[in-house]
Amino acid sequence: MFNLAGLVAVGDEVLSGEVINSNAAWLAQQLLSVGIHTRWHMVVGDDVTAISQALEWMHQHVDLVIVIGGLGPTADDLTKDAVARYYHRDLIVDSTTIDHIAAHHGRSIGWQESVSRQAQVITGATIWQNPHGQAPGQLIEDASGVTVLLPGPPRELQGVAHDFLLPWLRQGPFNHPVIRRTLTSFDMDESVIAHQLLPLLSGQHPKTGIYARPGHVEVRVESSTSPQQWVLNERAVAWIRGRVTSRLYELTHVDRTTVLIETLSQRQETISAMESLTGGLFMATLINVPGASLCVAGGAVAYTDRIKALYGVPVSILEQYGAVSAECAVAMAQSIRQKYGTHWGVSTTGYAGPGGGDSDNPVGTFYTAVAGPKGSEVRRRVISADRDGVREAAVEMALTLLWDMLGLSESYARPNFEVFNTR
Repeated sequence: MFNLAGLVAVGDEVLSGEVINSNAAWLAQQLLSVGIHTRWHMVVGDDVTAISQALEWMHQHVDLVIVIGGLGPTADDLTKDAVARYYHRDLIVDSTTIDHIAAHHGRSIGWQESVSRQAQVITGATIWQNPHGQAPGQLIEDASGVTVLLPGPPRELQGVAHDFLLPWLRQGPFNHPVIRRTLTSFDMDESVIAHQLLPLLSGQHPKTGIYARPGHVEVRVESSTSPQQWVLNERAVAWIRGRVTSRLYELTHVDRTTVLIETLSQRQETISAMESLTGGLFMATLINVPGASLCVAGGAVAYTDRIKALYGVPVSILEQYGAVSAECAVAMAQSIRQKYGTHWGVSTTGYAGPGGGDSDNPVGTFYTAVAGPKGSEVRRRVISADRDGVREAAVEMALTLLWDMLGLSESYARPNFEVFNTR
């Protein structure tokens, strides 16, 4: 029975940062579906000794080691050589694999050598033919431990994992699948939430963690589906809701922007925006969703007071309250709504830094407002982040305010918990 897995990504291009190791993130999620937690991610270069050392270390700490990449036809694809050395086995050319690869291989110069190299397998390994490529996956088992080799290209890795690895893992007597509840705050700092949840974060049952991005803090509660753990999970979520002094959203498998576009389209309502601080980032976020043209009318980047006034913001508001104020944010949202004749108007204004700001509104302050058929609402927040972080947080706040004014639920997905189980 496997409880813990370790992932080893092989490749100089991954080690140098030229290629992002997205495979590990995807694979860790899939392993949770069979109750296996990933304890370690490791990246090593194209070096037989380094790969062998990584295998030896991993097998001392986890039950299952999965090696990603380095199975191709070139001289620097050395994963199989390293794994063969670790297990004291030979590499042989598998005839069935040759036929499989040859049937999908081009016929340019050197193709026979490429096929032969990729058809090398470790003696005694179980071979998993690649449904979307050439180099096969391999499973090696003995007293030294269990190692799985998967190809590096994401489509190929996912194909082998779906067709072979996960079905093989589901045959075993594994632990209960994992429940994960995710509660998200869009208007509170990570440090504040961590302080409010300190008693729960310091424990182990259920496992609780905080994950933050600009304008977006997630609290994740994770446990098995055993009856006792299920009860603990439910109690923990209820305790978190009562403890955190912020509105918490449970949006399992939900992309908020997609839901907002779909909601506006279904209601046959339109939206426009006047952006200062975010410089068009809010509108770009909406337009990234296919079908946005059904409800997004357009937007304006009004970065200076003169342009704000041209779009209808009263000069008296700019002079009395300033561009970074609740009053200006509301006027911007109302003005763009009227100017473009839309049901909804959204605005953002603030100080992203590094310059600007004052004692009342320091750098990191922003206001977002939404004007709609039944009135307007504005929210203010001050965060400590770089320029891009402040702008991203303002977009998150604008989406949240629009979500609330549309009357969408705090717990949108059904069911509102996530069970990693695909049996």
